[in-house]
Amino acid sequence: MAYEVEEAKRLVVEAGKKLLETGLIARTWGNVSARISETQFVITPSGRAYDTLTPDEVVVVNIDDCSHEGDIKPSSEKGIHADAYKHHPLVNFVIHTHQKAATIVSITGMEIRNVYNEFKPVLGDYVPVADYAMSTTTPLRKNVERCMMMNPSCRAFMLKHHGTLCLGDSFEGAFEVADALEKCCEKVIKDNYLRHSWAKEYSAEGRRNYFLKQEDAGEMPETICDLGSSVRNGNVFTLTYDGGKKIDVDMASGLGVNGIAPKCAKIHKAIYESESCTMIKHLTAPDVVAVSCLGEKMLPMIDDFAQIVGVDVKCCPWIDGDTDECAAEIGKAIGDRNAVLIQGNGALVTGNNDGDMQALELIMDKGCEAQVDVTIFNRPHYVPKAECFLMRTVYLAKYSKQISK
Repeated sequence: MAYEVEEAKRLVVEAGKKLLETGLIARTWGNVSARISETQFVITPSGRAYDTLTPDEVVVVNIDDCSHEGDIKPSSEKGIHADAYKHHPLVNFVIHTHQKAATIVSITGMEIRNVYNEFKPVLGDYVPVADYAMSTTTPLRKNVERCMMMNPSCRAFMLKHHGTLCLGDSFEGAFEVADALEKCCEKVIKDNYLRHSWAKEYSAEGRRNYFLKQEDAGEMPETICDLGSSVRNGNVFTLTYDGGKKIDVDMASGLGVNGIAPKCAKIHKAIYESESCTMIKHLTAPDVVAVSCLGEKMLPMIDDFAQIVGVDVKCCPWIDGDTDECAAEIGKAIGDRNAVLIQGNGALVTGNNDGDMQALELIMDKGCEAQVDVTIFNRPHYVPKAECFLMRTVYLAKYSKQISK
C-alpha cells in the first residue's frame, strides 16, 4: 500500500541517513524514493547532503512523465524510480545504492544465476546485471528498465560499474533486499577467491597475496613509510606524521617553523604547489597498499571513482635518497586528480574539507578493493575513457561546488 505523503517524506529522509550510516553511499551518491499513490512518488533532491536533509526538501514526482512539484530539483535518477513503480505495482519503496560488494560483482558483468539458499527468501533465485551506460543518462534508464522488464520477479538489480537498485513493498523490505544482496555478493567474492586460488579457507591477507602473485608484483610490504597528513592555512601547512607528531612547515622554504621537518614534508609542499587544495591524507588501507605495489596507473572500474578521484590515478615511487626528485614527480603526477598512488606505500588523497576526505578515502578503498577482487575473477572491465572525462568534468564544474554550499 502506498504511503501518505508526509510519512513517505519522513521515511525517505530516514533512509538517506541510514544509507550513510551503513556505508551504502557516499555524499549524495545514490537516491531513495517512496510511492504515495498509483501516479506519484517522492524522491530525494539532487545534490543535497543526506545528513542534513529535511522532509520539506523531498520532491513529489509524477510517475507518468517525471514532472515534479515545487522549485527543488529531484534526483537525476528519478526516471529509474518511476519505471520501477510503473512496472511493479506492489513496490512502494526504492533505494539506489553504491554498496561495495554488489558494485564490485557488477563490474564483472556476471549475473548471480544461483542465489545461495540463505538469501533466496529475499532475493529469489537470480540477480541480474543491467548493461552499462553513464549515470543520470537516458541510456542508463533504458538499460535498467529493460533489465526490470526481462526479469519481472526480481527485486534486486546490479548496475554495471555503478551500484544497485533495490525494490521493496516497504521501507523495511527495500533495506532487507539491499542487505541480503550485499551479503550474497560478499559470499560470491569470497567463494570466487577460494575457487581460483585453491586456498582451503578465506583470508583477506591470502586474497591480497594471491592478487599480487597473479600480477607478478611480489608480496605485501612488511613496513610502510609514513608519508603524513596535513592541513594548509595560507603559507603554512601543519603536518601530522610518525604516530601523531606535528610540525608547521613554511610553504615558501619547505622548512619547519617549530622544528625540523621530516622528508615527507617535501611531498606535501609539492602537492600544494601543484593543486588547489587545503588537505592531504595518507591512505594505508591494505587493498590500497596492494594496488600501489603494482607500480602502475590505476583506471576507474566504478563511476563514482572517475567522478570523485579522477580519470586515472598515477603511481610514483618514494625513494629515501632522492626525495627532491620524487616529491616533484608526485606533485606533477597528481595534476587535476584527487589522488596519487605511492609505490608500495598506499596513496595520498587531496581535498578541501572533511567531507571531501571522507568520500575520497571511502572511494579509494572501494576502488582498490574492486581492482583486487575483479582481477581474481579475471574479468577486469573499465569505465569507458570518454565517460570518465565527461563525468569528472561535470563533477568538478557542478557537483563539487553545490556540495560545498
